[in-house]
Amino acid sequence: MSKWLKFSVRAVVAIVLLFIAAAVVIPIVFKPQLMQIAKRETNSMLNAKVDFDDFQVSLIKGFPNLYVGMKGLSVVGIDSFANDTLVAFREFGVKVNLWSVIDMTNIEVNSVILDGARLTARVLPDGQVNWDVMKPSEDSVEEVEDTAASAIKTKVALKLFQIKDTRIAYIDDSSDMKVVVDNLNLTLSGDMGLSRTDLNLKTTVESLNFWMDGIRYLRDARLGFKATIGANLDSSYYTFKENSFSINQLKLLFDGSVSMPGDDIDINLNFKTPTTDFKALLSMVPAIYMKDFEDIQTSGRFSIDGYVKGVYNQKQMPNAFIALSVDNGMFKYPDLPKSVTDVNISTKVWFDGTNMDNTTVNVDRFSLNLGGNPFSMYLRVATPISDMQVDGNITGKVDFSSLADVVPMDSTTMEGLLESNLDFGGKLSYIENEQYDRFKADGQVKLSKFKYNAPDMPAEVNVNEVSMDFTPRYVNLQNFDMTIASSDIRMNGRLENFIPYVFKDETLSGNLNVYSNLLDVNEMMAGESAPEEEEADTSAMGVIELPKNISFLAKVDMKKIIYDKLEIDNLLGSINLSGGVANLNNLSMEMLDGSVRMSGTYDSRDVKKPQVDFNFDMSNIDIQTAFKSVSTLQKVAPTVKDMTGRVSTQFKFASLLDTTMMPVLNSINAYGKLQSKSIAIKNSKAFAKLADYLKKDDFRNPSLRDVNLSFSVKEGRIYIDPFDTKIADTKMNFGGDMGIDQTLNFRSKVSVPSSYLGGLSTLANSLLGNYGAKLPQYIDVNLKILGTSTHPEIKIDSGGGSTDSKSSAKETAKEMVKEKVDEAKAEVRKEAKAQADKLIADAEKEAERIRAEAAKQADKIRKEAEAKAKKTEEEGKKKGPIAARVAKEAAKKIREQGEAAVQKVIDEADKKANAVIAKAKDEAAKLDK
Repeated sequence: MSKWLKFSVRAVVAIVLLFIAAAVVIPIVFKPQLMQIAKRETNSMLNAKVDFDDFQVSLIKGFPNLYVGMKGLSVVGIDSFANDTLVAFREFGVKVNLWSVIDMTNIEVNSVILDGARLTARVLPDGQVNWDVMKPSEDSVEEVEDTAASAIKTKVALKLFQIKDTRIAYIDDSSDMKVVVDNLNLTLSGDMGLSRTDLNLKTTVESLNFWMDGIRYLRDARLGFKATIGANLDSSYYTFKENSFSINQLKLLFDGSVSMPGDDIDINLNFKTPTTDFKALLSMVPAIYMKDFEDIQTSGRFSIDGYVKGVYNQKQMPNAFIALSVDNGMFKYPDLPKSVTDVNISTKVWFDGTNMDNTTVNVDRFSLNLGGNPFSMYLRVATPISDMQVDGNITGKVDFSSLADVVPMDSTTMEGLLESNLDFGGKLSYIENEQYDRFKADGQVKLSKFKYNAPDMPAEVNVNEVSMDFTPRYVNLQNFDMTIASSDIRMNGRLENFIPYVFKDETLSGNLNVYSNLLDVNEMMAGESAPEEEEADTSAMGVIELPKNISFLAKVDMKKIIYDKLEIDNLLGSINLSGGVANLNNLSMEMLDGSVRMSGTYDSRDVKKPQVDFNFDMSNIDIQTAFKSVSTLQKVAPTVKDMTGRVSTQFKFASLLDTTMMPVLNSINAYGKLQSKSIAIKNSKAFAKLADYLKKDDFRNPSLRDVNLSFSVKEGRIYIDPFDTKIADTKMNFGGDMGIDQTLNFRSKVSVPSSYLGGLSTLANSLLGNYGAKLPQYIDVNLKILGTSTHPEIKIDSGGGSTDSKSSAKETAKEMVKEKVDEAKAEVRKEAKAQADKLIADAEKEAERIRAEAAKQADKIRKEAEAKAKKTEEEGKKKGPIAARVAKEAAKKIREQGEAAVQKVIDEADKKANAVIAKAKDEAAKLDK
């Protein structure tokens, strides 16, 4: 017995030691093989950068299976998604059958665990997605593939799939949608290696947030899903047994089945609410669910039921139905004096997945009483694809001052009265075909004496009045009168295509008149005054994305605008907003102590690369005011801070904008002209060095007189065409370029006193005496100005000048003779140019007269056609509706013929006018020769 006991103990000890040795040795043996396979396979399959901090292989952690895991795993995008992390895991682990790894021919996976995952799915505006990272298969790769590696197969025999503490974000820039899921936990268990099994699924989400078109529909909603699913894995048929889905306190029960024969998904699901407590429905309202929800008193009954049935594939979707009803709902906060009563809702939605035009939406009843303010509406929608038909009514009155008696407002205050009585109905094609008499739309919406203030608002919003009258043809905005802090804005006008805009997302068009005495953007953006000059720009704004389905023509009259450090007075002009592009037409304003006219476009269609393309005409601008007010000027040309004076400039400016609506400096493309009577420069290191080089103090703090130059900006450099100016009594020709990085590359021709020759001046005069001349008082010196604006370098330009005094003297003598000849030629050219200019000016006046006469004739033709068309329509109306319709078509043809005649007159006048101008230019060209 003792021998047997000793033998047993020794055997147990040997087995334990063998197990410990295996637990230590096996991971060491197989870790390099598995790590090599993991890295090779992941990087070869993906168009992305895959990396992980550590690779674990453990027998103890997965006993009796082998645990294989990666820590710090990340998948980072490339190209358009460079540095954009698609997936990151704190830990990703699988348990595999140990013997299948040893055999290395059929690896059997038993469980998968994802811990601390962070997934970001993104769709760009152009439709590109960041998860399309799988490389396409290539036959050539398969042919040379390692036969040992290709022999390895994976068998999924999962008993457990688990996700812990995961965050998922879906950001769709193409449809302006965003979904964020925080702290997702999911456990799926069952023996998936069997043909038939029960799958137990448990899922919880601590926080779900959902935005669409900038509106937040879900805020920190809690989700739960529990289900027992009978699965036939061979036939891909799944039956829902015991299951429930919950969002906040709203719970839905499911029953039915899902099967996946081939590529189709056959769905047969029913759902309904297990309870009729109205409070469960209230939990779906973010503002209510976040405020003392447990203490709310409720009464009333509600129900939700519906189904999803049919086949889902690339050609069709399943049919669906949902019904929501509320009877006599009520809720009240215990600490507030009033309640929301008489909540009654009856809504049914049918969706036809085969023929979506059969889809209908019926909101037969939606009514409530908000603390003594009754509100009711109904809405019906049919044939949404072929020709949407709508029928609805909105009637109600809301006194916002009583809102605080119903729901907690915290530090938010509201006052004012909203009144609505809107009735509409008909087919949208009636509006599109201008059959306004067949579409019903009448009523008014009016908001008066509205005040709104909240902690996150920069200032109180006061809407004195908004009044809109509805007709089938248009919405008449009678008055919009609003103030925010010291700013005010008033509008009136007409909005067209309003009903199709609301129901079919078609383009809303209109004409608006916009007025303001003061628009202080700094107050509206930050709630505080503009930043101090030396402080960073804290009022920087984000990209302004213009809606693509709005087409407005706005006439603007604003007395004063303040933005950052820029003040604009008396802004007049028009702005045409269409397709995500704003066209600025002949805007005039007073700014920078001068006057400005501008036209051009702001294009936000690519919200990541918005761009501007403007034409400016600025007169008498103060340099110092411009430098202090315009941030771009400070970045592009910081040396302007040392300049004073007034300039006029005409230039074209195009650039991409960054996320703060500031120009991307290297993308600026500009060109134009600049004029000034005098520009004073102080503390310039370049001119100080030039003064030292020429031994002339006038250059140390110079005043450039009679400046008239052309310039351009491209690829991060400013180019200045050579121009003539004066510094004191010295002539100077100056040109070249400088970078935004302040590197200098200028050439200058300076007329300096001949005394710089010293003792050689006598020799020079002796040489010139042979030609009956003498050395002039000034001699041209050609210079290079290089280096940077803070460390300039001055050098002789050997390509255009010389430091040899004798050569300079000879050249000067030749120049004197040449100057006399050139002066005579210039006088002749001047006279010829004057005659040529007069010919062209007279021709332009004649062309203008021709066009004016044509305009008068065209106006007469148009009026005659309009009178004839109206007479035809009036006669048709007298003979009945059929004759009226025929007359309307005839009138339309009359107008079209009239417009064709008008266009013919205008075209002939243009042709004649252009011929007159062309002839004058030809004659002028002959004179110029």
